[in-house]
Amino acid sequence: MSKRTLEVCLSPALFPFRKTSEPHLTLVIDVLRFSTSVIAAFDYGVNEVIPVNSLMQAEKLKQKGMLVAAERDGEKLPFADFGNGARDFNVAHIAGKTLVYSTTNGTRALLLAQTAGTAGILAFTNLKAAKSWVLSSSLPVVLLCSGWKNLISIEDTLCAGAFTEALMQETTFKTECDSAWLSLKYWQSGQKNLVEAIQGSRHYHRLLKLGIDPDLEYTLNHSSSNSVPVLQEDKLINCSFNG
Repeated sequence: MSKRTLEVCLSPALFPFRKTSEPHLTLVIDVLRFSTSVIAAFDYGVNEVIPVNSLMQAEKLKQKGMLVAAERDGEKLPFADFGNGARDFNVAHIAGKTLVYSTTNGTRALLLAQTAGTAGILAFTNLKAAKSWVLSSSLPVVLLCSGWKNLISIEDTLCAGAFTEALMQETTFKTECDSAWLSLKYWQSGQKNLVEAIQGSRHYHRLLKLGIDPDLEYTLNHSSSNSVPVLQEDKLINCSFNG
């Protein structure tokens, strides 16, 4: 029986050049902050999430009465109900609702991943649940790091490395991808001082300059969630898995 393959794309710009050509699962990573925050939204009771790239579309859906989370370059947009912080969604009125979501990097990466087949969301907070979701399938896996405007980011690379380590512990997986090995080695060298490693990232400092708390206590709470948001047609739904 042939082993399943794992590939890592450290930037959306590299996704069109991936070597995995057959149908596969893509897990989108945007640690600071979309993937962490959309997982949190489901944990706080959101029913479904509609990711959009167009701010015009997001604003039109807002006018139709939908809740909207939207940011550009880290800053919450004036028409939005929420920004892009995980704890923003800890409000009672969000339970059972549809949430429209648009961000600088994460939603773009997610909609790019959708062009290749089944796409889900990965962060440190749902590592074990996401692994269970992957193991429930027999397809190859591609990890897509959102980065920052097509540039590589420290935090997404570390998360890709953590998930690579988790999958490579399974005898059913193999990788011949240099980016997977690179992210794995980076994770293994940085995991003991993970906060310090991410505090060195450009996006961490970008958020601080905007007066936004990157909330690493929440973001790095390993496998605290059983939520695995998966894109079905134009909506993310929660495929919950116990880690």
